[in-house]
Amino acid sequence: MIGTVSRTAEALLGQDRFLILTHRRPDGDTTGSAGALCLALRKLGKTAYTAPNHGVTRRYGSHIEPYYPPEDFAPDCIVAVDCAAPDMLPPEMESYADRVDVVIDHHGSNPGFGKVNLVGGHYAACAEIICEVVEAMGVELDADIARGIYVGASTDTGCFKFSNTTSNTHLVAAKCLDAGVDGGEINRALFETKSRARYEIERILFGSMAFYHEGKVAVALIRLEDRRRTGADWDDLDAIAGIPRQIEGVEVGLTFTELESGETKVSVRTTKEVDAAAICMQVGGGGHLRAAGATLSCPSEEAIQRMLDATEKVYRGEA
Repeated sequence: MIGTVSRTAEALLGQDRFLILTHRRPDGDTTGSAGALCLALRKLGKTAYTAPNHGVTRRYGSHIEPYYPPEDFAPDCIVAVDCAAPDMLPPEMESYADRVDVVIDHHGSNPGFGKVNLVGGHYAACAEIICEVVEAMGVELDADIARGIYVGASTDTGCFKFSNTTSNTHLVAAKCLDAGVDGGEINRALFETKSRARYEIERILFGSMAFYHEGKVAVALIRLEDRRRTGADWDDLDAIAGIPRQIEGVEVGLTFTELESGETKVSVRTTKEVDAAAICMQVGGGGHLRAAGATLSCPSEEAIQRMLDATEKVYRGEA
C-alpha cells in the first residue's frame, strides 16, 4: 500500500475546488469512483467537478457527465482516480498529467504520480478505496454516492465472480446496499442486458478464436471492419475480454481489438496459473495479476505474435 487513507482524506479536506480525472476508454470503476468522490466532496460543501471524458459511453456516462465543470473553472486540487499512470489519461486531460495533486488507485504498477498517492494493489476495485476515503472524510454514504461505488466494485470483479473479489469487496457492496442501492437492478443492466451488436460481436469472436500452447492460450480478434459492420461501440465491447478465458483448459485469454488509429488494443485475462501483468509489461502495458492490457503500435497480426511471444516467456519463467 502506497500512502494512507487518513493522509489522503486530510489532503482532500484541506482543499475547496476539485477536478477529478478518469482514464481513457473509461469503465465502471473509474467513472463510478469519480462520480462517488465528486458527490462526497459536494456533500462537504466543496466545489467539485469531474473532467469531461470524450470516450465515455452511454453505459457509464451518468456517473460523470452531470458533473462536468463550466469552461472557466479553475481547480485548486486535481485528483486522478483508477489511473495506473499519467499516460492513461485521455488526450483532453493530458495538460493535467504533470500537476496531479492526489492519486487514488488500485493498480500495483502505479508509480505514484501525484503529490499525495493512495495506491492499494490488493484492492479489487478503486471504488473500494474511494469508499474508505469517503468514510474517512466523515461523509455518510447515501444512495447516490453508493451507486458509483457499487458499480465500480461490481464491474471490476465481473459481478463479484473474478478471483480478485475479496471479503472487503463484499463488505463494501453490503454498505452500498444498506445505503439504498438496488444491486439486482444494477447487475441486470450491466451483465444481463446485451445489444444486438454485442451478440454479433460475440459470434464473430468465437468464430475467430484460435488456440496455442496445447490449448492453454486462446486468442480472439475483433477487427475494425467487424465493429463498423455491426455498429458495435465500446459499450458493446465492455467485459468481452473475459470470454476466451471461460473455455475449459484455457489459462490465458488474449483479446485483440483493432483501433481506428492503426494500433491494436489487447486485453489479457488469466487463471491463477499465469500473471497477466507480467505478460503485458513486456510490451509497455500493465495491470493486475489476473487482468491486464496494453496498446501496441502495430497491426493486429504483428500484435498477436508479439503477445504470444510474451506469453511464452512467462510460461518459461523468463519474464
